[in-house]
Amino acid sequence: MAHEEKIVIQGPAGELEGRWQGAQQTELGVLMCHPHPLFHGTMDNKVVTTVTRTASALGLPAVRFNFRGVGHSEGVHDNGRGEQDDVLAVLDYVQRELGWKKVILAGFSFGAGMACLSACRAPDVLAALVLLAPAVHHFDAPNTLPHEFETFVYMGDADEVVPFDEVESWAARVVPTPHFQVFADGSHFFHGRLTDLKASLSDDLAAVIAAYLPA
Repeated sequence: MAHEEKIVIQGPAGELEGRWQGAQQTELGVLMCHPHPLFHGTMDNKVVTTVTRTASALGLPAVRFNFRGVGHSEGVHDNGRGEQDDVLAVLDYVQRELGWKKVILAGFSFGAGMACLSACRAPDVLAALVLLAPAVHHFDAPNTLPHEFETFVYMGDADEVVPFDEVESWAARVVPTPHFQVFADGSHFFHGRLTDLKASLSDDLAAVIAAYLPA
């Protein structure tokens, strides 16, 4: 795993703590959002770190961070309202301080919801949107997504937290249609399937890299 550095981002409710894995190129990077803070979700979640490690293995810089009120991040949980502003603050940080031109915005569960809603507010910044087990039953999932980027959805069909049929239904009706990867017998936390998740994610990220970075 690449070396990570601690970073502090000024958010709308105070300082946000994060971790940054640098890379030789800084044109394109991955920003990863963690699962629900009220159910022990933090930036150290294994799905979160699987995504950032996968990015690093492909030569992409990656940032993960704690939402307001989590770990050493200041502020208090805001039921998904202020958390969107946290995402936008970190998006601004990676462009302004780290020099990223485009961002692959990713999230897991609650974090996928925050990533999805934030993507609709800052479409020009994104190269892709990556949603892992998006909790569509807990946020106002849009019926349309911006056309500026492609969306990738990863879901286990045995998810015990997020209803699979609701995610499948949303992925079928949202426009433009996302890439939808189903992991047979996969649980919410992708137990026993993290290697498969990493392989699928690597393939999809490689395609995004090919589209946005010069050969």
